[in-house]
Amino acid sequence: IGLATVQMLLNVGANVIIADVNKKLGSEVSEKLKSEGKPIDYIYCDVSSEISVLKLVDTLNKKNKSVEILMHFAGIGLEKKFVNTTIDDWNRIISINLTGSFIMTKEISKLMISQKYGRIITMSSVAGLRGGTGRAAYGASKGGVIALSKVLSIELAPFNITVNTLCPGAIETELVKNMHDKETRRVFLQQIPQKRYGLPEEVASAALFFTLPGSSYLNGTVFPVDGGFDSSGIIKNET
Repeated sequence: IGLATVQMLLNVGANVIIADVNKKLGSEVSEKLKSEGKPIDYIYCDVSSEISVLKLVDTLNKKNKSVEILMHFAGIGLEKKFVNTTIDDWNRIISINLTGSFIMTKEISKLMISQKYGRIITMSSVAGLRGGTGRAAYGASKGGVIALSKVLSIELAPFNITVNTLCPGAIETELVKNMHDKETRRVFLQQIPQKRYGLPEEVASAALFFTLPGSSYLNGTVFPVDGGFDSSGIIKNET
């Protein structure tokens, strides 16, 4: 989803910085897009580490980079029954998905406050809206992102900064391919009115929307991108 959003932002003329823990992939993607004439850079960052995020901000300041848009998509998943979830499982999920969101938005918002403008898009999940088997740690982390984002939307509004949250449903990503077994896919498709998984580009389009001038009065929203999954109840097959 992050990569699809990077490509979409570049296509509409944005200058993009990829901040990611995967040095090899981040550098490769950045160099490939640079060779195509795209305005993009890569900076290493481990979102779960305050020291790493502060180094990122220091690098941005040294390069005299302003930040108008923050899209925080870093995250990991886990599907494991609650009673089998270890404290290490819990801490790892929370540290990246929730604490990472806290640290990154906190430090980047300071840059936005100084310039009196910003658009922050955080990444939750339908797992943060609805209960699901095996999603105790993951759902808690994503529910936390929603609560955090709502607070940020209030506190940052006086500085012309909006904060909105995307809640993707079943999206065909590498994470989902590793997490969703045959039964998970069957149950998801049963409750998705559109009867298919989404594409990363469809989430990227929603993320881009929150950066457009016309979305300036949208703040604190929780926006499912899920083919209708969050709205669905009993779905009868009438064909």
